[in-house]
Amino acid sequence: MSFLYLSIAATTEAEGVNPVMGLNHLAEDLLLQTALLFKTVTEGIALLILALAIIKAVNKLLFRNRSQNREEKLNQVRLDLGIALALSLEFLLAADIAATAVSPSWDAVGKLAAISAIRTFLNFFLEKEVKELAKEKIEKSRRRTGK
Repeated sequence: MSFLYLSIAATTEAEGVNPVMGLNHLAEDLLLQTALLFKTVTEGIALLILALAIIKAVNKLLFRNRSQNREEKLNQVRLDLGIALALSLEFLLAADIAATAVSPSWDAVGKLAAISAIRTFLNFFLEKEVKELAKEKIEKSRRRTGK
């Protein structure tokens, strides 16, 4: 594909068009394609994190040992799922930033601002809940061991 762009640049040079502009367009297109690839890969990672977390949560709920009581089991699943969701939100936000950084229009920046605000809001409360669940888990384990 880059050979095509080089031939276009050579053709535009032969036709009297500034070759620097052709190279500039080539660099911009390469950067745009790289950012879109990065965005797609990053979103894929986020979805993979979610899928694995959901599979792990279902596995823990269905096939966990019976010695653990139901409340402890649910709290552990919520804790693990919450951590995975927070991580996934971070990857999705990074993907949106990468896509917007390459070709920022006011529309794209506005959408990024709205998405960032929503995801940051969700992540804040999700992390708050995860910290509370982790604190409860630590306190329960201390009470059991008597420390």
